[in-house]
Order: sequence, then C-alpha cells, then structure tokens
Amino acid sequence: MPEGLAAVRDALGALGFAVQADAESGLTFMFEGGQYYVPAQEDDAAFYHLLFPNFWPLESDEEYGQALFACDAVNREAKLVKLHTVDGDVWAGVEALHAQPQGFVEALPRYLTFVQEAVRAFRDVMLAAQEAEEAEPAQDA
Repeated sequence: MPEGLAAVRDALGALGFAVQADAESGLTFMFEGGQYYVPAQEDDAAFYHLLFPNFWPLESDEEYGQALFACDAVNREAKLVKLHTVDGDVWAGVEALHAQPQGFVEALPRYLTFVQEAVRAFRDVMLAAQEAEEAEPAQDA
C-alpha cells in the first residue's frame, strides 16, 4: 500500500472510521449508511479521489438519459463534486490535490458534506423528472 494511502487509513481510523484496506484497490469506509472509497493512486502521491459509487441504479435507457441531465445540472452547481454514470449506476466523486495525506483527511468532512449535498440534489432532479413524467398521462386524458 502506498505510504500516503496508509497515512490516510491510519488518520481515518483515528477519527473513528472502520476502514478496510486493500493494497490494489485502496480504502473503503462507511459514512451515513453509504460505502465510500479512496482508490490507490500510485502514480501521483498528491492526488486524492473520494468516491461514492452506485448510489442510484439506472434501470432503463430513459432513466439513463434523465440521469445524464441530472448529473449535468448538479455538476454545474456543486462544489468540487463530479457526478457520472458507470455501468448502469450513478457515482459521485471528489478529486483533490494535497501535499500531505493529513491535508486530505482534514478536508474529508467537507468533502463528505459536498458529496451528500450533490447526491441529494441529484435525487431531487431525478424525482422531479419522474413526477413530471407520471403527471403527463393524467394531463393528456
């Protein structure tokens, strides 16, 4: 495991997170009912990536299109967070540069808050689109 990732693991553990570590894939930990990842970045010790994968499954091509619209809407407004689709699911992530692992750990509470805000905004856009879709047939009748 890269030295910086081991330092992040130790610092997260000191903050009370139950961290699972894998030398190839990185770190995983639970927060507010969701599983988060900090992937290993062996080629760039200053680059940190916090991922919240699979928070919204995409069950149809139509929903995929709605998700792209929602991701675009949220990405325009969200601080630091990028939403994107991966293999039929929607993921959220924060990419950041920190000279030392401790800088990433110190910023982690804000990053987690930003991710949660972006996920809520995405859900709001998706639910509004679904409600509008359900209301359409009633208007046509």
